[in-house]
Amino acid sequence: MGSITIEIDVVIPVLGDDEALARLLLLLAQMNLWPIVVDGAASPATAQLVADTGTYIASNPGRGAQIAEGIAAGSAPWVWVLHADAQPSRECLACLDVLQRDGHPAWGRFDVSVPGLAVIAWFMNQRSRLTKICTGDQAMFFARPLLEDIGGFSACPLMEDIEVSRQLKRAHGGAFHAPRVQVGASDRRWRRHGIMKTVLFMWWMRVRFFFGASPEILYQRYYRQ
Repeated sequence: MGSITIEIDVVIPVLGDDEALARLLLLLAQMNLWPIVVDGAASPATAQLVADTGTYIASNPGRGAQIAEGIAAGSAPWVWVLHADAQPSRECLACLDVLQRDGHPAWGRFDVSVPGLAVIAWFMNQRSRLTKICTGDQAMFFARPLLEDIGGFSACPLMEDIEVSRQLKRAHGGAFHAPRVQVGASDRRWRRHGIMKTVLFMWWMRVRFFFGASPEILYQRYYRQ
């Protein structure tokens, strides 16, 4: 595999998920990565957790704005956005290293893997590969110049992953990459609310967003669930 020398800002938006975040920080430390954690709860406990392993930013809640704030705080030529419950691997990092060494700006995501939900994860990955519309669970990555070209990461409080995918697809669709390398994600939400209920709920939210529903209204409905 060779040595990995990628210059990348790892941005993690969080909102009261210290247990998952602690596991992720350990994984990133093993990869010699110093993440930027943007905390929508401005929690002293989260700040303490991050103190020795990354940069901590207290923020207001709203995932898109949190991610945009984290990106603005960094300066590396590449950005990798991870959710707190993500389980990235060195193979993911090696793929990003190859893309950077290639010298061409790119954006994209990895295949998501969810314990016990292989069929759902497969459909998520295939849909994304065909449409170039990604979800945050898929550990999206970007060459910074591409984000700058579309005016920065979308500050939507919800559906920010879909919105930034739309914009990049229109402006730089040919630069999309979807490596067949897996990044793990938690099954907590699926199990808590029920698998089919969660699938239908998320598609209902997407359809509403597609037809112009306010991200702020969708945000309130999402967190009520």
